[in-house]
Amino acid sequence: MPDAPPPSALLSSPELAFLTALWDAWQALSERGEAELHARHGLDLRSFVALAYVQGGADQPAQLARELGVPRYEVSRVLRGLEARGAVTRQSAQPDARRVTVTLTPQGAALWAAALETVRALTGPLLGTLGPHAPALTPALHALAQAARSRPFSPTPRSAHDHVAQP
Repeated sequence: MPDAPPPSALLSSPELAFLTALWDAWQALSERGEAELHARHGLDLRSFVALAYVQGGADQPAQLARELGVPRYEVSRVLRGLEARGAVTRQSAQPDARRVTVTLTPQGAALWAAALETVRALTGPLLGTLGPHAPALTPALHALAQAARSRPFSPTPRSAHDHVAQP
């Protein structure tokens, strides 16, 4: 079996260079953000983002699951924790008791606002390092995510050299 190419050769691919840069930025920001959110507000990043969506009007667990890109059971776990803290309430909707409505409590609104200030204080200066590119980055990343979700994947044909025989 041939030796694997050195990492520098792998990163010469613009696609892999982009993905590794995105991964590196995500890891650095989420690690730091998660630590600050936890230390100051007792929140993990997913709970903060869920609070943001509820604050913005997403009041159905299924809607939250779609927005967060996670399974519904994970949203239930996050909402259970937020409900235990008094940040949200969950109520069965009438006449279909299976349908649940999530509501932000005044305590949850205050928690979200305080956590948002923490996130702003952390990310604002970091986004400032992007200079004039910062305002265009968020819409570009949303467009990229939408394209990744909506376009079918059609891999490029592999060469005979790339083919690995299966036992």
